[in-house]
Amino acid sequence: MTSVRLRAVGDVLLWIKNNKEPFARIQHELQQKDLLFGNLETVLSESGTESRKRWVNTTPPEAGKYLKDAGFDIVSLANNHTLDMGREGFENTLAGLETLGIAYVGGTRGDEPSSGLVVEHNGIRLGFLAYTSGRFRSPPGVTVAKLKKKTIINDIRALKDRCDHVVVSLHWGIENTYYPSPAQIRLAHALIDSGATLILGHHSHTIQGLERYKDGLIAYSLGNFQFDTEIFKEKINSTMILSVDLDRHGIRDYTTIPCIINSDFQPEVAEGQTRELVQRWIAGCSDRVQRGEVTRRWWFEEIGEDYLVYNLESYRYRIRQHGLAPLIECGVWLATPFCLNCYAGTIRKRLKQRSTCRGHA
Repeated sequence: MTSVRLRAVGDVLLWIKNNKEPFARIQHELQQKDLLFGNLETVLSESGTESRKRWVNTTPPEAGKYLKDAGFDIVSLANNHTLDMGREGFENTLAGLETLGIAYVGGTRGDEPSSGLVVEHNGIRLGFLAYTSGRFRSPPGVTVAKLKKKTIINDIRALKDRCDHVVVSLHWGIENTYYPSPAQIRLAHALIDSGATLILGHHSHTIQGLERYKDGLIAYSLGNFQFDTEIFKEKINSTMILSVDLDRHGIRDYTTIPCIINSDFQPEVAEGQTRELVQRWIAGCSDRVQRGEVTRRWWFEEIGEDYLVYNLESYRYRIRQHGLAPLIECGVWLATPFCLNCYAGTIRKRLKQRSTCRGHA
């Protein structure tokens, strides 16, 4: 029976260091596919209205050729950086991708969201949808798809009539965390129940676990792929390629290819002991999710302190740059239920650590 091989990666920035081409060390692996998918975490434009945020991701339009040369067929534009240069930057990105012949999902011209993309290969039709979490408004004349459960379920059901399998890309979750939240897990299960076959997550900048759920596969986060790892405190450089073989009946097989991001922002296949370490990490994260051990209480203990510190640093930067508006926003944020749960989780974790230290004294 014929099948189609989809390879998927996480966040792609297209920033260059030391004049090294972004995918030069991984291109041979990326091209062992029928279709290659990634999340484009930058704007292909040097003009537009720059967002008032700490990190503005913009890349010269000519950098798009690296996507083409690497073999990317489809990219998601549904992420928190796709509007970093406003409507003009977004439209320049669409134009650049169209010129290169690279398809995109999650963002479109006009004020109505796209109904998805259907790609046929080897007689198998794959439908693609993409969404992003976050508080933002699409400028008039363009639309970026927001992550809303009811909308996604309706879109999956409508697209399912036009294809054999639905692939859903989700830019979601909390940055710099290693496990999806219980709410993410519930949502992913609901999307599979509604007809999706494959869910491709990203945004956390880390690898998170994979889960086989019923007839579907969930990759909660594929991590960074081609990225500037120096902007992160822990300089996380592990990543992966997800390779999925699908026939008309479902997922025939899948595998993960452990990779690392080198000091020139280039992904490359991990070798030797490093490969084993990345593979064990993927397996460990996956096992905890699959065993149902990611509870709400445990998760807030895991992410609470890092989440608060990371976001406070971001707010401090924005307050210094822009004054009163982000200061008020920060005050409101600190009183949100999510932050309150982070405070409680941080306190519980520290109390447990103190108790453990006393036990070893």
